[in-house]
Amino acid sequence: MKLSIFSEQRCRLGEGPLWDPASESLFWVDSLGPTLFRHRGSEGISSWRLKGSQVGSLAVREQGGLVLAMDLGFYFFDPGSGAVETIAKPLAGSNGLRFNDGKVDPFGHFVAGAMNIDPEGSLDASMYRLTPALEVEEILDGFQCFNGPCFSEDGERLYVTGRRPGVIEAFDYGREQRPRNARVLLGECDPDGATVDAEGYIWSAQWADECLLRVAPDGRVDRRLPIPGQVVTSVMFGGRDLRRIFVTTLGDCYHGAKPVGESPGRVLVIDDSGYQGRPEPRFKG
Repeated sequence: MKLSIFSEQRCRLGEGPLWDPASESLFWVDSLGPTLFRHRGSEGISSWRLKGSQVGSLAVREQGGLVLAMDLGFYFFDPGSGAVETIAKPLAGSNGLRFNDGKVDPFGHFVAGAMNIDPEGSLDASMYRLTPALEVEEILDGFQCFNGPCFSEDGERLYVTGRRPGVIEAFDYGREQRPRNARVLLGECDPDGATVDAEGYIWSAQWADECLLRVAPDGRVDRRLPIPGQVVTSVMFGGRDLRRIFVTTLGDCYHGAKPVGESPGRVLVIDDSGYQGRPEPRFKG
């Protein structure tokens, strides 16, 4: 395994890495910038300063451009023009909430959830589904900080964290696209962003534990990959063969965590891990 710096661009809070195979691009955000970044081959890095306060996550649209979960709602973003279009603001009127992590489910919906800006906030944040028809529905509540959504390839299972401290939960999901039958997948951990590899194993960034965990669908920890000195925020497979592992990190002190290693806030990459990811679905809206 080889760990190195992929991008020298420093983020205050790097999040949301997303590999787009069609354009061979890696997207990620500085949530507190808020800034969107894209690395695409010989073009190198492009960046866009967003007109908001905090951006949580993004997805690529089938018809072009991106969809963002940012501040109080969902937005379309056109990298060509930099134009932002409001879709909906389901958190409008909420006190102390903002959108955080999100992913596209295997059925083409963008799911994203809210977090309490106050780290001691109550469990009043929820998970929302944005359909291809641009309808928004609340589908799961009880979160302090919604994080790490990812799905089995067939969409039958959802993994997520943020309702109970130190716990990754598994839910039945399926074509109903409604989380149900909650159970603990893994406890006594410190989970943040996550993805699922080609074998169906969950990769979980461990916020203050300086590592990635590879977790079997039955909850067994299969492997621990150290990321020394870093507060690890999220993880995504990418590269032409989906064998590179991209890792976003925290650049500043935030919610009581502080990186102690060199080059905090950069995107890191792990090569020669022996593992392979699978393509993330595109939003059908």
